[in-house]
Amino acid sequence: MTRWLALILLVFLASPASADEAGTSSLDALLSQLTQSPSETEAEQISEEIWALFYDSGSPTVDLLLQRGITAEKAGMTDLASDFFGDVIEFAPDFAEGYNRRAGLEFKREKYDAALEDLNKTLSLQPRHFGALAGLGLVLERLGAKAAAHQAYSDALAINPFEKTAKAGAARLADAVKGRSL
Repeated sequence: MTRWLALILLVFLASPASADEAGTSSLDALLSQLTQSPSETEAEQISEEIWALFYDSGSPTVDLLLQRGITAEKAGMTDLASDFFGDVIEFAPDFAEGYNRRAGLEFKREKYDAALEDLNKTLSLQPRHFGALAGLGLVLERLGAKAAAHQAYSDALAINPFEKTAKAGAARLADAVKGRSL
């Protein structure tokens, strides 16, 4: 019980800041650079910088919980990862990456409705989250909604033309949606 009380206190003392102008300006500038035809190497560097912004909740405690969840997921401890991502969402409900990470976990568990719900929340908080759009494409494709999946992949590519999952998904579905209106 005292562990949770200490954790809650830490979270409230270091509560996440809302997206400030500098962070938004940085994201705007980086996303703009991605669409200006950089080289593959430059695009990878820019994408890493964008992901660093996506992963920054503004709270060291929430960031630590997110990283612990990612580590647990990589180690195959899905229940523990789910607990960490749930804690991230509970303590920082306006932090898009908590929902995005949990959506990826739910996709792996084949809980597509839960993944869709979390992806929708991610995109409502951060509409330019190209990773979430690519994830949405994966879920929709798995559910057999090929045209909608292709649209999600295309939307991700409009933001980040170098997003690998979206590129592969759009190419995979190109023939299936050819001649159909999206």
